[in-house]
Order: sequence, then C-alpha cells, then structure tokens
Amino acid sequence: MINKKKAAIIRGEDRKANIKKCLALIEEDLEPLRKAGNILLKPNLVAIKPDFSNTHVETIEAVIEYIREIAPDTPITVGESSASAFYDRLPTKSVFRDFDYYRLEKKYRNVVLTDFDDDKDVIESPIHSVVGDTHLRITRRVTEFDYKISLAIPKTHNFAVATFGIKNMAGLVLRQDMAMIHGMKAGIMVDAPKTFLDKLPAGTVSKARRLLPNRLINFLFRQYPAYRKSVKMIHRNIVEIAKRTWPDLVVLDGFVCMEGDGPVDGTAVEMKTAIASTDPVKADGLGARLIGFGPEDIGYLYYLQNEEKMGEYSLENVMGDDVNKLKRTFIRHGTYDIQSQWREEEN
Repeated sequence: MINKKKAAIIRGEDRKANIKKCLALIEEDLEPLRKAGNILLKPNLVAIKPDFSNTHVETIEAVIEYIREIAPDTPITVGESSASAFYDRLPTKSVFRDFDYYRLEKKYRNVVLTDFDDDKDVIESPIHSVVGDTHLRITRRVTEFDYKISLAIPKTHNFAVATFGIKNMAGLVLRQDMAMIHGMKAGIMVDAPKTFLDKLPAGTVSKARRLLPNRLINFLFRQYPAYRKSVKMIHRNIVEIAKRTWPDLVVLDGFVCMEGDGPVDGTAVEMKTAIASTDPVKADGLGARLIGFGPEDIGYLYYLQNEEKMGEYSLENVMGDDVNKLKRTFIRHGTYDIQSQWREEEN
C-alpha cells in the first residue's frame, strides 16, 4: 500500500509567496529536510531562450528561503546540465549567468552553483531505442546528495506529452546522452546500427527548431517512422532514469506555464500557481491536471503509479486551492495525436 503523502496547490499574485505557502501546507512531510546533510536543488534550464522555458531564479530563492527557516546551515547545491547549451557548444555556466543564477551564491550563505557538464564518474541506466536496447549515463554525483528537490515548470512536450518534476531530473544525464532519452538515437555506447539522427551533428534538430517554423518541424517528425516508435519508448526510459534520480520533493512553479510546442518552443500561459509534494507522482499528477491532462494519459506517470508503485496521483490529501477550479485545457503539442499512442499494445 502506497503511503499517501500530502500535496499543495496555491494560486496567488506573488510567485515566491505561492511556493512558500505550498511548502508550509506540507510541512509535516518535510521533516527529512531538517535532517539533510547535503541538499540538491535541480532547476529546469532547458533553453537558451525564451526565459519562461526555464525555472525562474525567484523560484530557487523561494525554496532556499524556506529551507533556511528550518535548516539554517545545511549546504545547498543548485545543480544542472543544460542540453540546449551543449547543442550550442556552450557550458551550463553560461545559462546560469544569462538567467541571473549567480546572484544566489552572493545572496545566500552556504549556497553554491555547480554543473554536471564534464562529469566522468557515471551510473548506467538502461533505455530502449529504435535500434535496440542500450544504456545512457547519469552523473554519479546524484548519489552524493541525501535530499534532492526538483524545481520545474508544467509544460507540454514534443515526445512525452507533458513534462513536470520527475522528467526534469533527466538533467542529471550526461549532456551527450540526453537525446537518447527520446528513443530515436542509439548514441555512442550501443553496438547497433545508427539511426538517421545519430549521423547528424549534435544539436542539428535543436538548431532546426529555431530556424524553421514549428509546423514544418512537426510535419517532418510525422513522416519519420522512428518517431512513432519512440513515443512508446520514452515513457519507459523516463521511468528507468527516475529510479536512479528520484527527487525527495517536487516544486512546480506554475506562475507561467507553457502550452503548444513545448518544452521550449511553446507559448507562455500565465496560471499564477505553485504545486509541491514529497510524492513526485502526486505533484506531477496535479501539474498534469492543472494544464488539462489526466495523469493516467501520460505514460511515465501511469507506469510509476500502477506498475512501479513509486507514488500515486489521486486527489486525496491535496491542500490549498481546488485544482478543478484552476485547471485550463492547454493547447497540445503539434504531434500530440501521435504522442498519445504511447501505450505499448497500440500499433
């Protein structure tokens, strides 16, 4: 039987206040945070631009300020590895700089920024790909933190239907392996035929998305048989990564969300909400409901609740505002009709 934890959802006019109110409502479940010796805050810095694709620096500040009230001296690390920066041949440090993250080290005591760009010590995570089963690499530094917090944004997604706090932890995958999560690339480690995307220079698709209209990119993906296969694989791959990067707390900053061609090229939607839970499946399930999806319609959430028993996305023990009064049906990604066929029994 799953131990049902609390979740909170708040709507208000102040981003930081929303987050702090959510955390206060689930305070009983945050007792382990008081005892943590080393805390990781994992933002979502998925884009060079636009800024609303990334976790706002005020979101990080709100969580740091809450932690400092109950754990004044615990070391806090803000850690990320940005795939978009990698595709532009830039370090994650450049994203930290452009989105004003370095002010965190100046403003708060015992807070440091780190990137996982060049980590060599790794954990292998099995994945499925269109050319066979293989593995990708996750930084072993994930094991050094005894409390991990995922800070993400509710967004539609170009492979996985939607993305929230659990998938955000994929930023701990080595940057050169991140594209393998989608199942369309074999990567450098597998002894198997290379896909068309493997033969392209790193970042080709990312650059094309910025140069070409979204509708054209979506049309091209629709014509690619491997894409139809990969939308079934990515959910299993996210589950395997989640087993090795599981956050202790998910905070979703829904002050500005994203609809349409997320997770980078979509449209901003002001929702003025925040969500928090120490059950990541519950937090992400609330995030799904907020933007108009049923949690059971997102493959990795379905597997995590119903097969892995790692959490649950019911509305029991949800505090704060009523998600059914806040929710809005977001415009789906341009390939949603294909993505929605993630169930493995479908052909």
